[in-house]
Amino acid sequence: MKQRGNSVRLLLTVALITFTGIALSANGLNLNGSGSRAMGMAGAVIAWTNDVSLFYFNPAGAANAKGTWISLFETNLLPSGTYTAAAFGVDAKTNSKLYPAGALGFIKPLSDKLTIGLGIYTPSGTGATWDGDQLKNLAGGKVYTWESFLGVVTISPLVAYKISDQLAVGATINFNYGMMHIKRPGVGQYEESLTGIGFGATFGMQFTPSDTLAFGLSYKLPVNVTLKGDATMASANLLGAAIDSEITRKTTLPMWLGAGVSFKPIDKLRLALDVNWTNWKKLDKIPVEFSETLWTQLMSHPLYKGAFDQNLELDWKDCIQYRIGAEYMLCEQWAVRLGYMRDPSPAPLATMNILLPQIPYNMFTLGAGYTGAKFSVNAALEILRGQEQTVPLALTSKMPGVHNMNIIVPSITIAYHFN
Repeated sequence: MKQRGNSVRLLLTVALITFTGIALSANGLNLNGSGSRAMGMAGAVIAWTNDVSLFYFNPAGAANAKGTWISLFETNLLPSGTYTAAAFGVDAKTNSKLYPAGALGFIKPLSDKLTIGLGIYTPSGTGATWDGDQLKNLAGGKVYTWESFLGVVTISPLVAYKISDQLAVGATINFNYGMMHIKRPGVGQYEESLTGIGFGATFGMQFTPSDTLAFGLSYKLPVNVTLKGDATMASANLLGAAIDSEITRKTTLPMWLGAGVSFKPIDKLRLALDVNWTNWKKLDKIPVEFSETLWTQLMSHPLYKGAFDQNLELDWKDCIQYRIGAEYMLCEQWAVRLGYMRDPSPAPLATMNILLPQIPYNMFTLGAGYTGAKFSVNAALEILRGQEQTVPLALTSKMPGVHNMNIIVPSITIAYHFN
């Protein structure tokens, strides 16, 4: 039994490493989507998606699949974050790293009306890696590792049904595997590593009253995830405490609702508008529980609270994303795409911190694609321009100063159509 459990954990870990190396997110913990065709249009695809992006955006799109296909999506995030706190003499930048991610999807129509599929993709990821030498003024002049990662990989069996030529519905059951790592100063170096599983579902609908007009709705259930693992505090023994403890965190991937419309003013041009709402208010904190009694007691100690109180206070608010996109067919095989998304941050200034970066973004996208008889290839580029967040020193906050981040995200998607 133990060997089987280890095998399952290994499989999920490999999947997580394969499909998410994400270091940061947009809009809370959520990423912007999957699939280069969708990314080229800033994710404005709920009304018409019919490729690998449908597992993320709207499973009803599978009902309109023309034959069996398999698709692989690969992307890389190149972030550039900054944090300046003049009062403490801090001028820091994130380490230069490339973070790969991806998705894999398979769709098979069983009849003219019924379609099944399976997708593996990354809906959530956030975190950062900083140069500890540049942050030593925040840690008594000592150099520590400042690093975080919170990621989720989702495995989604899918079923979609075409009720009529105009109306299609779809759903997925989502098996979510979460992983969380944090490294930051404590009493010496503090580190934690946790994993956990949560279950959810996505429901979608597409209504296409004509060849030029389409509407879509998509809804994701909230998912409760209990993360468990181990934490270490390198110098806790100086206080008579153990240097390690089992750790538990409970968090929620909140409810998500999206609506979209697609319109073709001329035969070769598609325009799309999507609105996404996320219930981030549900995520007010990510609490922590330690198995070591003394660690729990030190969480409220006036001298050591800063080291042992590892509760992540968020107090986030609900957010709405607006996405617009355009696709123009140069010919039957070639398409070009543009898009824009306004992506607000759910975090108030009081809970801004460099380990869970939350920056409002203006996202600009472009893409192109080729569709042949058997193969299709799509590529896209996202450019996310962050809006500086200034946390005043007078505000009760652990991270006063100026926060910002910019991100460049190239991607490519390859699909093979069996018939």
